[in-house]
Amino acid sequence: MDGQWAVVVGAALGASGAVVGALTSWASARLQARAHVEVAQLQQSAAHAAETTARRRAAYSDLILSVDAARRQMRIVRQHVHTSAPGVDELRAEQATVHDRIREMQAAEWVLRLMLPDDEQTAVTDLTNAVYTSHHALIEDVDAWLEQAPTDGARTPSGTPRYDGRTSALQSQMMSFAGSAHARLYT
Repeated sequence: MDGQWAVVVGAALGASGAVVGALTSWASARLQARAHVEVAQLQQSAAHAAETTARRRAAYSDLILSVDAARRQMRIVRQHVHTSAPGVDELRAEQATVHDRIREMQAAEWVLRLMLPDDEQTAVTDLTNAVYTSHHALIEDVDAWLEQAPTDGARTPSGTPRYDGRTSALQSQMMSFAGSAHARLYT
């Protein structure tokens, strides 16, 4: 019975060793799988953050470029008033182009606003308000110029004091916005 007992004990020890080995392998595989899942989640999270940042950069860029396009178009209208070169129809066409640029700015503004948290909305509002203020001042200057009676069939060149008083504030707001956008996106 001793020999048989030794075989049974040996078989039991072998089986328990196999079970312990299997449990160890299973636990190790489970930990490794969990680590792989965590790495995949981290990679997905990093890719999502990079994509979000890239989209926000593009939206910020679109807004500032559309603001600059509107500003440049307002300067063209201002130049027409200063030189009195165009007729009223040409001036109205240039003003309509300003309105188009402002609509483009509004579209870019709302795309950006959808991506921003509440604490970043104020900078966008300040920038667009500066554009609207400048545009309103330009409209007032153009209307005042158009109300002048033409002499000898042509209007006298005129200044744009309201617009000129607002353009530096717009330029300053654009620089401030660009600086705050850079700080948010690149630091």
